[in-house]
Amino acid sequence: MKIFKYNFNLIFLYLIICCVCMSCEDFVEIDPPRNEMISDNVFQDDASVLAAINGVYSLIVNSGLFTGELEVHTGTASDDMDNFSSSIANQEFASNELSPANTVLFSEFWSSPFEVINNTNLIIEGLRDNESISASTRNQILGEALFIRAFTHFYLTNLFGDIPYINTTNVEDNAIVSRASQNLIYDLITQDLIEAQSLMEEGFSFSPGEERIRANKAAATAMLARIYLYNEDWLNAENQSSNLIEQTNLYLLEDSLRNVFPATSREAIFQLKERQAGIVNQGLFFNLVLPPNDYSPNAFTSNFISSVEPNDKRLGTWIGVADFGTVYYYPNKYTASFVATPDQPEYIVVLRLAEQYLIRSEARANQGNLAGAIADLDVIRNRAGLLLLANTNPGIAQANLLLAIEQERRVEFCAEWGHRWFDLKRTGRANNVLSQVKDDWQSTDVLFPIPEREILNNPNLLPQNPGY
Repeated sequence: MKIFKYNFNLIFLYLIICCVCMSCEDFVEIDPPRNEMISDNVFQDDASVLAAINGVYSLIVNSGLFTGELEVHTGTASDDMDNFSSSIANQEFASNELSPANTVLFSEFWSSPFEVINNTNLIIEGLRDNESISASTRNQILGEALFIRAFTHFYLTNLFGDIPYINTTNVEDNAIVSRASQNLIYDLITQDLIEAQSLMEEGFSFSPGEERIRANKAAATAMLARIYLYNEDWLNAENQSSNLIEQTNLYLLEDSLRNVFPATSREAIFQLKERQAGIVNQGLFFNLVLPPNDYSPNAFTSNFISSVEPNDKRLGTWIGVADFGTVYYYPNKYTASFVATPDQPEYIVVLRLAEQYLIRSEARANQGNLAGAIADLDVIRNRAGLLLLANTNPGIAQANLLLAIEQERRVEFCAEWGHRWFDLKRTGRANNVLSQVKDDWQSTDVLFPIPEREILNNPNLLPQNPGY
């Protein structure tokens, strides 16, 4: 366990940083290299279309949805994190009393993702039937664009419910687009992912240094497994996750917890490389070198910590401990902070193999294959140093096994891609769980409101989500 204590040098250094940075968000977004909108003239050769997809990845790593804001605000909206920020915008997420005028809601969770989607649509339209580009390059990059479009819509619909599915660059159409049902959104996401899966390469030979910083076939497969799980299509969820688990030549569960998030992780299916190579925003957001405050405003709730088994290796490794007279527990999956850099370069791990084991475990449990579900669950528990369910409770009932899988997901994916928030919603357990720990919780709080600015620009986005 890493325990940080006050010292005057640290405080002095931190105050200097705070003077330079108006906020944590400003600190991590200095001079973002926002790429210009992609235009048709980039699609004349392989090099130009490669530059176009790199531009999309650049947009992604400058969007709060992908680089920390999602984990912060779904963490406080759920039962995993406390908020110590004085920002009204942050407090609204934590109290589940979001205003449609919330600036973070609009900029990070709506505007930036749709900017990414619009750029993927420009690539998709520019590559369809384009004979100027070699077939291998066209297929791979078209697949990547389809994957990113599907991936981004997935997060939008899980935050807002019914949303527009934007699959054209026609400005007039997009200006008056209406919201589609979440069921239709999932169907369109699935179509994009199936096509992306058919187009992209198996390995990473197309990626610089064969790093896992561009999407490949496995990324589409991982997202399909998740989509099928969310839609309770248990058989397809199991089949897709098995496909990945069996690719042991490319993907292996890391034995050491500290090897999961470095750039060299064999567990990673898809990573994002930030502009400051090797340092990840999530580390800067979460790692505590002073008590939680406006600049490092989050720590795990006592509810979350009490749910972690005492001998869990993730406690003290991925869950850091900071003692400032009061002990705080904080996300420590990424080890960069204001005063320290990681021992190894770290990339944002977007998709990883551990999720596939827990997807398959849940899918098997729901199909009545309890022994298979326990075996997959125990793979994750074994790495965490916990007693195996196969030894301690092999006759566990299905309902209790599903709760055990939910709990394992809570700890394994803490502060990672909003999993806890989405898990409670998709299983229908949000009201039961969050009403016990949240003041004034209402069932309508499971959805964020459509930003007011967007409704003013396009009244076809009405009606507003219930409760707002």
